[in-house]
Amino acid sequence: MASRPRHRGAIPSKPLFLLVSAVVLAGVGMALLYRSASEPAEVRGAGVPPGMVGVPVATLDLPSYTEIHLEHLLDPATGQLAAVYLPEESILDSTIVDPRELLGRVLARKKSAARVFRESDLMPVGTRPGVVAGIPAGKRALRIDASKVSGIIGLRQGDRFDLVATYPTNPRRSAVESVYGGGPASGMKRARSAVVADGATVVSALENRSVPGARAGRTGVIVQEMVIALGPDEIPRVTEALEIAKRIDCIPRSGLPGDSRPEEAVVGARSARPSPYDEPVIDVIEGERRSLRFVPGRVLPGVGAGPAQAGR
Repeated sequence: MASRPRHRGAIPSKPLFLLVSAVVLAGVGMALLYRSASEPAEVRGAGVPPGMVGVPVATLDLPSYTEIHLEHLLDPATGQLAAVYLPEESILDSTIVDPRELLGRVLARKKSAARVFRESDLMPVGTRPGVVAGIPAGKRALRIDASKVSGIIGLRQGDRFDLVATYPTNPRRSAVESVYGGGPASGMKRARSAVVADGATVVSALENRSVPGARAGRTGVIVQEMVIALGPDEIPRVTEALEIAKRIDCIPRSGLPGDSRPEEAVVGARSARPSPYDEPVIDVIEGERRSLRFVPGRVLPGVGAGPAQAGR
């Protein structure tokens, strides 16, 4: 069977399609290049539309007291700085636009991803990262078992509160009068309450921690702890109360502006505040039995105070 003669001048259909496609793509590329050359520099360079400003954001959620590093601001997909674009007139003066101002700063509170930074989100320059960043100047931090303090669960970072410890005046009696009321039964001595922390602050909110077991390889118990900031003179009072007080109550303070007192007034109140054992105590010896007893309503001279005045 004879084959058909092939025309030498004919162009196969497949190469013709490729040639036409290349011409079309070249035309589209020239059009895009011309359009890019005619647009403003903001769009050609960073891709920021006119009238908009790129504001740096974190690419992941950052916990409180974290020191901001460059990797927190880089988009892992592109390796470029992550940013959100906002109208220039809508940006507040406190909003940080220059990413260089964020590097090395410590967060005052947790920050969600893709949220802009403001100066109020950051601790002062030079603050050390970690839990120590949340301790107010002049205070000390104490980690406490939250189960030993009634009413403290639910407070958040930065909340202020007082601690009131309730001590039974007669250790042999089980009845204790709470700071919230509910006095003891008739005939029983009343309990004494004392403020052991005035204006404490939550440094780190409630968190679970595993306490190591007694034996190697044994799973420890889980305790709920808080880190609170106290005055240096309050640390021994609170630690003592955690050990011997019958009850410790957390008294939250108002979060409204203007509720805080000057620090010097707080210091004065602390120095004048009695301890839970300010009532005079005498050492009673009855045969072979020895005990300590409160003497209510009687004022005894303090050590080094000189002799008692006549008539007392």
